Amino acid sequence: MLRRCLLFASWRFAFLLLICVVPVRSDGEGNFDVRRCLSTVTRYDVAKDISVREAVPSSVPHQCKPIHLNLLARHGTRAPTKKKLKELEALGTRLDVLLENVTEHDSNVPIWLFGWKSPWGKKYKGGELISEGENELFDLGVRTRERFPELFEELYHPDIYPIKSTQVPRASASAVAFGMGLFSGKGLLGQGRHRAFSVISESRASDTMLRFHDCCQNYK
Repeated sequence: MLRRCLLFASWRFAFLLLICVVPVRSDGEGNFDVRRCLSTVTRYDVAKDISVREAVPSSVPHQCKPIHLNLLARHGTRAPTKKKLKELEALGTRLDVLLENVTEHDSNVPIWLFGWKSPWGKKYKGGELISEGENELFDLGVRTRERFPELFEELYHPDIYPIKSTQVPRASASAVAFGMGLFSGKGLLGQGRHRAFSVISESRASDTMLRFHDCCQNYK
């Protein structure tokens, strides 16, 4: 006799501090363009060529019932750090010097190098979450709810759906974007029927769960 089984986990959302820089999706014609591959880390939807709004059906067996879920997620796509922004600015200046005596008709030099400037300019201070990152986490929240709808039937309470983040601004902003997607349509705020929700952060000095690498001497 097949016994009924339960899928165990716990509701806790956390956002770790990892690194991601924005690449640009390659065109549909399959032509390789190195400018679309200039990054230190590739966004998931670009690397895997997935639709960010497409929810994958739950793989929970029919005889099982999900009762709990743990999710540990990185922050969304961010702007380069201050150090990288300066390096990109310096790269543009260096290219101008190197190409000073080269003509655009030289077939050995890609034409896009002439006059190249950092696309980030002075729009960002460095390291903050950008709009692409907001959409990534919002869509992740929507997909999570669609994949496990039975876990979201209960009314919101911070003890039932705790969301935790590090104190790094891009991580806490990602947690907010995720919560907006997770609880979209569940409230009365605005046209999207959003609702308020709680995001908790521990002090950087005592965050032993998400930033253990900063406060654990043995790890260092």
